[in-house]
Amino acid sequence: MIAELTEQELKSNLIKQLDSLTKKQLVVAHQLISQLLLDEVIADVTHDWETGKVNHEMIQQAIKQHRARHPYR
Repeated sequence: MIAELTEQELKSNLIKQLDSLTKKQLVVAHQLISQLLLDEVIADVTHDWETGKVNHEMIQQAIKQHRARHPYR
């Protein structure tokens, strides 16, 4: 069963499968992996927002600091 494989075995298995995909299938695989990563980031940001680790004022301050360090030319 796949869940019983080690992390390295899973990676090796996945690489072998990727090697056999067509370009069209690789595009879909890339999109799926990108979506998984995005979902994880969204979940983390949502958690931070809900727990107060991030709020509107903090975001505005970060933008202000970034713009001060990197002014538009």
